[in-house]
Amino acid sequence: MSLNVYFSSKVSVLKDAVVFSVTVAACTVLLAVACTAGKPAAPVATSPLPELILPQPPVSLVLLPEPAVVASRVGARGGDSALAMSEIGSASGKAATVAMISSADSALPEETVPFQGIIVQVAGQYEVDPHLVRAIIFAESGFNPRAKSKKGARGLMQLMPSTAKALGVRNIYDPRENIDGGVRYFKLLLDRFEGDVQLALAAYNAGSRHVRNYEGVPPFKATRRYIKKVLKFQEKYKMQAKSGFRRLA
Repeated sequence: MSLNVYFSSKVSVLKDAVVFSVTVAACTVLLAVACTAGKPAAPVATSPLPELILPQPPVSLVLLPEPAVVASRVGARGGDSALAMSEIGSASGKAATVAMISSADSALPEETVPFQGIIVQVAGQYEVDPHLVRAIIFAESGFNPRAKSKKGARGLMQLMPSTAKALGVRNIYDPRENIDGGVRYFKLLLDRFEGDVQLALAAYNAGSRHVRNYEGVPPFKATRRYIKKVLKFQEKYKMQAKSGFRRLA
């Protein structure tokens, strides 16, 4: 009877130990679950997306305006007051003119010629060689639209105010009006002297009355230099144009 009691007590102690162990384990699990549920979820580590490099649009080109050609010297004219020429400009103008004379031997594209569009249009309108008009403008003012001589001739083709007024030129310094008046006047001289370019140039430089009085080119050194200079540059401009056409062909 005592042996049964002993074993019963042992079994009871063992059962209590198992129940206690199970209870402690269950409590531990529940406590762990409760603690885990109370904590915020850990942020998921993400790697930043690589920045996309988009092609950039091409930078727009800014074209600088071409510098205006400044004249420094125009030929001298004597006698008639219809048109006149004289020294104008400054040291910088002289350098520009020398550069222009030096570059005349090499062919230049037509778009680099000052006032080329106006010259071609007006020369075509009055049936005058545009290369001759160019040469006259160069000899008269060096392509300076603000040129003014000591005798009062003004603008690209050095019109006297009285001549400009007779030709209907309102703004003598406006390139288009000045070239239109100058070419129209030169065309009248060509017609008067039956298409003789040298006589027309002499009249443009020295005046028609001197040409009539001397029955030809007057013996003025300035006038003869003027005619020679204009004809020389007319040929140079023709050679430039031919050279340019050959390059484009």
